[in-house]
Amino acid sequence: MIYLHNFIFISLIAATPQINLYYTDGINEKENADTFQHDCLRVGIVEVSEEHAIVSFCVSEPLSKFHIEPHNSIPKFTFVELSKNNVTSEQLYLWSAPIDVVEQYQYYLNQLSISNNDLSMATEVFYNCTLPRFGSMCQYELNYYHSGHSSLNDLIIDYYRAYAYAMTNLTCYTNLECNRGSLSTCLDWTEICDGKIDCLDSGSDEEYCWQLEMNECKDNEYRCRNGLCVPKSFYKDYFISPDCIDQSDERTSPIEIVQNYLTCPIPIGCGDIICTKQPFTSSCTRYRSELLISALFSTKYGPISDVCWLAIQCILKIPNIDYSICGKLCLFGICNKFIDENCPEMFYAPNVPVIFGHIYFAYHQNKSQPLSTRNSWGFYLCSNNSYNDGHFINGSKISFRNTTCYHYSNVQSGNPGVFYWASSNRHQLFEELWKYNQVFNYNSTICNASNMYQCKDSIKCISRHRVQDGINDCPRNDDEYQNDTNITIIIEDIPGINHVLPGESTDKLLYARKNISFQTICDGFTELVPINVTGQNQTDETECEQWDCNNIYTRCNGIWNCINGLDEIGCDLSLPLSCSSDHHLCVSLQTHQLKCLPIEKINDGKIDCFGGIDEFALCRPKYETFLNNNFYCANQSHSQSCINFPYICSDFMGCPHNDSVQFCRQNRTFTVINNLCGDDLLPYISDIDQFLCNQLKTKTKEAVVYFFLDGMNLTVEVPKDTEEQTIIPSLILLPENNHRRCHHGLEIRVGFNNTNNTTCLCPSSYSGEQCQYQNERVSLTIQFRAMSDSWRTSFVIVISLIDDTDERIIHSYDQFTYLSVRDCKKKFNVYLLYSTRSKNRTKQYSIHIDFYEKISKAYRGSLLYPIEFPFLPVHRLAYIIDIPRSRDKHPSCSTNPCIHGTCRQYLNDDKTYSNFCQCSKGWSGKYCTIKFNCTCSDDSLCIGMSSDRSICICPMDKFGSRCLLTNTVCENEKNSTCQNRGVCISNDQHIESNSKVTCICPMGFSGDRCEIDDNQLRLSFEKKIISSQAIYIHFIRIMKNDVPKRETIFKTIPFVQNSVIIHYPNRFHLAFVEFRHEKYYLAVLQKT
Repeated sequence: MIYLHNFIFISLIAATPQINLYYTDGINEKENADTFQHDCLRVGIVEVSEEHAIVSFCVSEPLSKFHIEPHNSIPKFTFVELSKNNVTSEQLYLWSAPIDVVEQYQYYLNQLSISNNDLSMATEVFYNCTLPRFGSMCQYELNYYHSGHSSLNDLIIDYYRAYAYAMTNLTCYTNLECNRGSLSTCLDWTEICDGKIDCLDSGSDEEYCWQLEMNECKDNEYRCRNGLCVPKSFYKDYFISPDCIDQSDERTSPIEIVQNYLTCPIPIGCGDIICTKQPFTSSCTRYRSELLISALFSTKYGPISDVCWLAIQCILKIPNIDYSICGKLCLFGICNKFIDENCPEMFYAPNVPVIFGHIYFAYHQNKSQPLSTRNSWGFYLCSNNSYNDGHFINGSKISFRNTTCYHYSNVQSGNPGVFYWASSNRHQLFEELWKYNQVFNYNSTICNASNMYQCKDSIKCISRHRVQDGINDCPRNDDEYQNDTNITIIIEDIPGINHVLPGESTDKLLYARKNISFQTICDGFTELVPINVTGQNQTDETECEQWDCNNIYTRCNGIWNCINGLDEIGCDLSLPLSCSSDHHLCVSLQTHQLKCLPIEKINDGKIDCFGGIDEFALCRPKYETFLNNNFYCANQSHSQSCINFPYICSDFMGCPHNDSVQFCRQNRTFTVINNLCGDDLLPYISDIDQFLCNQLKTKTKEAVVYFFLDGMNLTVEVPKDTEEQTIIPSLILLPENNHRRCHHGLEIRVGFNNTNNTTCLCPSSYSGEQCQYQNERVSLTIQFRAMSDSWRTSFVIVISLIDDTDERIIHSYDQFTYLSVRDCKKKFNVYLLYSTRSKNRTKQYSIHIDFYEKISKAYRGSLLYPIEFPFLPVHRLAYIIDIPRSRDKHPSCSTNPCIHGTCRQYLNDDKTYSNFCQCSKGWSGKYCTIKFNCTCSDDSLCIGMSSDRSICICPMDKFGSRCLLTNTVCENEKNSTCQNRGVCISNDQHIESNSKVTCICPMGFSGDRCEIDDNQLRLSFEKKIISSQAIYIHFIRIMKNDVPKRETIFKTIPFVQNSVIIHYPNRFHLAFVEFRHEKYYLAVLQKT
């Protein structure tokens, strides 16, 4: 007992990581052999953005494999000993005891308070572990623990930062039978539905993927390149965190994604992406391609000798080949001699199809020629698919081993020689062959669909969303270069796109070409791609006669938007000559002196000014936003061109007929060789030169102009995420000899006495003794929205993966607390697994979401989202979900089939899945007919069972799997937390945060501690204005160089009142009141 007292004292002053394992209680290993995951660490991902995620690292091997027995060196105490020493469950929790042990001890204490005669749990044992040991019997040990680690989150993130993952053997998706070409290769989950056949025997990896090609999205959704859908508002919202599984919503290059993946703090969410358009794999994991190639060359064609095969690999520069052997074998170029003497005249290398499941690489040497005079090998692409014949009909071909072979030059002109396996060569060849790839059975049912495009001279058809997307998908390239007006172009070949300044966003140009903008209408530049309206092409510059071109968006922006340049008159106060308000300053065409030109002569078809400044339309191409060639050259032969003015006096870059010679030579004390406007000449040039340099300098017209108010002085706001963001170095210098045996998992030792037994804590994406198996899973990204009457209501949200059987199995679930005033912009990332490692494809799986109020535990409602495309191994789903309103009535069911429960209706009413049974405590199943033993605390809600464990909704001050533990953080900090009657709630245990609590502030107050008085807006209405008792108040905050931010409050006006008071905590510039029938009134306008 002396040890226990000393330990209690030391633990009060020591700061060490808290490691509480989950799911350590007994599970029948035989019944759960296919999905047995246990002993889990739960870790919150550090919030580098507005995202929330809990990652579980679990052991997937049965503990019986290790024959673990208690060790005498580990201090242990029975529950009765702990209670006699007044040890609380909170202390056990802080001492890193497993959650199941902590809750079982609290349950024992609860039973003692009822009856002192209950001895059934008195002999249960708590093992007191000292880091780096942890576990229910301290049987696990961390290899990489350092005393400087202050939290589990720090420890794990530091580990991943210290050890960059370098794949040395493959991880595999084994739930689909697939012949990948070699026994040492396997399928990766990213290679299913990636547009190329990887399973050589059946093409099963692409069998059902035509459904994605034909899939269409809703109007409020963005269609990812692979056909899946995400909310449109998620497009381009955070570049390092794509929502599309193929990353197309963020348009990040595969190279960037690979780098991000390698530096991902905890490699879980960033592992649920694919890197498409790669020859051998769509995995974003570095070195997988090289390992696959090495594995393919591990199998040689029977008649080829070992010496031949080794020499071939040396010559072709196969990845991971032992170059020391190649150096000896190929010394002085004798590899060619080895091949000549030991290899056949023509052979496959490797001996299996390399690309698209049917294309072999073949090498041919003409042995009829002497070795000394023989040209390099001939490289051929061979296939047994006849549809390639039509594409290479004019090329030379030969037959080899029942395939037709075409010379490499037929595919890539200028590359007649041998094909080497360097990365750049692989990608270049793959891009050339991609358009010939036919992965589906292109029948009339698919190709005649209205949303499909039939490639010319081919049976291949593609989604119309692929037309003019920058990728050649058709053999004749007609999907990118065609004038068929019947084709609905989804992404235009943007005019002017090739003339964008380096670093300028092409995405803004994409937006401007497809969306009409109030700020850029009639601004002298055609942004919008022409739209056919009643037989006429209409743009944003059509019928602009009555539009004022001189407005707050064009005034003094440095570019002439008005046809007469009125918007730029009087803007430059530094001009050497002042002109009246109806004249422009320019340089005389005859005298090359400054003069004032009447505004009526601007763009009148006659050049009056040097360089054609007055006729700027001559040098302003349609659709261009990058304006650099602004000086107009003309000579006696009437030929014309536009050049970049600073180089007017250059022999090579000036006007082609030297018609500017007089200007460059007259009255100059220096010779202009190159750049007239260069910094070195600025002290010497004249006022005329300075004027022309300023007037004709390179300019960029903003494709997207953001809304603002006249007279506003906006400053750029630093986002809260990045305001104090710094690069976090490795916290602790860890040993460098660590080998990542567990791939993306954490390696731990098992047992005592320095045994060599090790196992892995695998993230939910992987399982196996080395985390080598890729799990089927659902990766969810959800952003929630609450109406204003629920902004200050704390919710418990439970997200479950269910099936449609009579058992209505909850395969896995996650739950967390949501508070709108804190989390409204946050994305919640949830990872759900199936109850068996290979899901049953005959079942319909769905995402079921329950909402409960945290304080009252009142049920708000449920939503259902069926999971489509069951052939996909990983579902990356993204939703924006509205939390059911407090005044929403729960629709009643026409019948009540629920035996021990209540019939409910899903609030996102899908007619096929509208009703479900909300079972009473201790009952589960589709109709609440399956009884189970609920282990939730009496003051909690028991809403179901998953993996033989109860799902509990805890009261506000409780936590733990069974809600048996009390959270005292609000009590301990009562005097220093919430002011002005704010309600204190504890934050979720696993989320890294600067504070352990959140204050729910009453109406009229805000701030971390409710210390700020909110804005108060009093609205009064005349009787004729009030058309309904319900109104929306839209608050608009104008941002500099960004879209305005809008927040909306719903309010009801009592019948006896004609006024209402609104409390709003944030800064705003405009407030609109909306009545029904879309009647809007401007209530507030403030420019500060």
